[in-house]
Amino acid sequence: MEGVDYLFDVPLRFPGLPSEAFEVFSLEDRDERRNAILAAFHPPLKLLGEDLLERLGPGAAGPLHAHLPRLDWPAGYQPFCTWLALSRESHGYQSGPQLNLGVHSDHVAIRLAWDTAAPGFGRFEFLCRHGGLGETLVELSRERGLLFRVYAAAGWPEGSRRIFESDHDLEETFREVGRRGVWWEIGERHDLPGALALVASPALGTRAVSVFSYLLPIYERVA
Repeated sequence: MEGVDYLFDVPLRFPGLPSEAFEVFSLEDRDERRNAILAAFHPPLKLLGEDLLERLGPGAAGPLHAHLPRLDWPAGYQPFCTWLALSRESHGYQSGPQLNLGVHSDHVAIRLAWDTAAPGFGRFEFLCRHGGLGETLVELSRERGLLFRVYAAAGWPEGSRRIFESDHDLEETFREVGRRGVWWEIGERHDLPGALALVASPALGTRAVSVFSYLLPIYERVA
């Protein structure tokens, strides 16, 4: 049954994302767009956060916190997506790695991600290149069907642009970050409209539980 986590044998509270709401990302007025994104997507994402904390929390080395963005910072910011982030940090989670479910106009991603300007990203890169973490990530990518991706900044309405994707070339991801990448991730990307049936159902929550379960040990190693 879709949306049932068999580890717990109970349905997730998360109902899926509203399929009709993705059009709000194209609203031209910034404040109208922001308010529409918050109203449409944050209630189900809040439920998903609760589901994930219940299921991942007992296996985590320390407490996890669920975060939803305000989408009003910095001044003049043009909202082009929203997200649910899980982090050890109760505040300032964007300064480190995050287990992130991102909702964009054309895709939904489930990933371990970094803002590449974050203070700890250089240490993460060092561990990947010289500390054995890179081999672990490549093995995980191949075993679980996850991909490495790097995104560059782009103007609204696009907001960000995928510039690299691979199931094995971790080294090239860091080269792309050095050139222009502002966001690094490993995970799943579900492109719309093809994946709309999944994204709009509780099964998206089940995928998030599975993918974050794979990625949690990596997160805890670098957090």
